[in-house]
Amino acid sequence: MVKKYLTLLFAMLFVMCKSPQKQETAKLVILISIDQMKSEYLSRFNPQLEAGFKYLLDSAIVYTNAHHNHATTTTAAGHATLATGFFPSHNGITDNTVYNRALGYKHYSIEDTTVRFVGIEDCGLNRVSAKPLLKNTLGDYVKESDNASMSYSIALKDRASILMGGKTANRAFWFDAASTQMVSTDYYKETYPDWAKKYTANEVMHSEISKGWVLDQSFTKMASISSDSFERERGNFNPWFPHTLASFDTMRVPDNKRGAFMWNSPYGDAFVLKFAHQLIQNQDLGTDDHTDILSIGLSAADVIGHHFGPNSYEVLDYYNKIDFYLAEFIEKLNKDVGKENYILLLTADHGVAAMPEYLADQGIDAKRILGDQFDADIARINEKLKDTFMLSDDVILKANYSGVEPNMSIFERNGADLNSVINMLTSELERLEYIAGAYSFLDIKDSSCNKPYIAQIRNSHRDEFGYYVKLVPTENYLIDMRKNGTTHGTPYTYDTHVPLIVKLPRHSGKMIDTKAYTVDIVPTVLDVLGIKTEVHFDGTSLGQSY
Repeated sequence: MVKKYLTLLFAMLFVMCKSPQKQETAKLVILISIDQMKSEYLSRFNPQLEAGFKYLLDSAIVYTNAHHNHATTTTAAGHATLATGFFPSHNGITDNTVYNRALGYKHYSIEDTTVRFVGIEDCGLNRVSAKPLLKNTLGDYVKESDNASMSYSIALKDRASILMGGKTANRAFWFDAASTQMVSTDYYKETYPDWAKKYTANEVMHSEISKGWVLDQSFTKMASISSDSFERERGNFNPWFPHTLASFDTMRVPDNKRGAFMWNSPYGDAFVLKFAHQLIQNQDLGTDDHTDILSIGLSAADVIGHHFGPNSYEVLDYYNKIDFYLAEFIEKLNKDVGKENYILLLTADHGVAAMPEYLADQGIDAKRILGDQFDADIARINEKLKDTFMLSDDVILKANYSGVEPNMSIFERNGADLNSVINMLTSELERLEYIAGAYSFLDIKDSSCNKPYIAQIRNSHRDEFGYYVKLVPTENYLIDMRKNGTTHGTPYTYDTHVPLIVKLPRHSGKMIDTKAYTVDIVPTVLDVLGIKTEVHFDGTSLGQSY
């Protein structure tokens, strides 16, 4: 009898080990990335965030010290990283546009000319897909675990939607300004839904487009916000409120103004959230025990941030407005899916630098280095290298803010020593006041190299992409830039420090200041869902911290 019971017990244990149970009954996982959102916005704008962000800050786990840990902090690299759990060096997406070393020219990192658009008769957007992505995304892992699960992604930007959706998404959607429709391609096998063809921003956001983007005067002006018409705030709109169809710079926006308004105002991201809710309802997401994934990219935030900078009225008002649209989306989630039935994560693909002129006014060493100065300095270094090594050909073939490409043929034709030329090149670049570091392939492959940020540089590096020498600007310097606006793309804290908010069923709000990384997101969610995988991520589960 005892033997019989022992046999039964071992059998039960065997079944339990072979069939692990999910730790959370989540019917839906929502991953939201707010493009260019700095972590500091949650504290700096906190007195005026009273809706969606307040709800999450009060009820979710908030990692206040979350960072990207790669050097090239751009949209494509950031979204691929947070969606896969791997650094760009492993996920294959190192930048938005990459210099292809074998081909000798630049191309879009997700270019795929084999796909065709669906759901729309004519679309002039780039043909793109997740084909260049080398790793699975969160949605791919969940669908692999349960083939009845569904995965969708949506954003204004194609690269945000596609890279978060991954290879096996049911469908990814992105925005076409000409039609104001969310479009997709035949890369995805599921039929393009009829309802999505009719759900256009021109109709859904008609009132907002007609009224224009008006500054909400009910919000108190903050000490960290510059005047409404700061000199360098000149993008597609004039640098002052209100921003309307009539206030577009017609040289920059000659047509498709209603679609352009979506790209350049908070209402583009409001439309994305509304579309996401329609997706949940029409595709029956979160309605059964098969966990579904919905990835949402809020891309207008990045366009606004580039044009106006993080200390502008526009960025403040964007977050004031998106706060309420986010609350509206969460309220519908709570009603349609149930607040105990979903996991919601909010993060960002990168941060952004402050306008150097704004910082300089405060006595901080910050400068804008225009393209003419950069080109002149590169030309001078090129001539010095030619004279030193007695070369007739140019040593520098290409150069921009991201790096410098030497003329590799001179090493074969003229017998020049690669190490000597590259060492002098990097040394001369680092003599420039606006270059903090120049990192060659030799540095990246040298395990003894201990230059600052070398680990982040390696995390962004793949041999087939990028210039031979990579550049990191001096902190708070913008190099090879236009006269207006700001950017991102460095390993500095202002570009790497992003929000990481995790709302779990049956967990109360909590602030955690332990350092976390965006590569930790996927292993954390898989851990919460109880999905086992043999994959060795670059990140680790944050489960022990909560």
